[in-house]
Amino acid sequence: MKKIISILIGLVGALMGLGLILPALAQVRDYGAMPGAVVGFYTLGIVLAIVGAGTAVYAITRRKV
Repeated sequence: MKKIISILIGLVGALMGLGLILPALAQVRDYGAMPGAVVGFYTLGIVLAIVGAGTAVYAITRRKV
């Protein structure tokens, strides 16, 4: 049960990270450059997506062992 929860937390973190990245990229498309106000959200989204995906992959690989 603990492994399933860690997999779900990893997937939710990855999806939340992507939810922060995509609006920032849409503003880059609109303005041609990234406004200073979205740099923090973009960076936080990258960190959340990488850590969430890494956690999910790690939990899945450890689950099969």
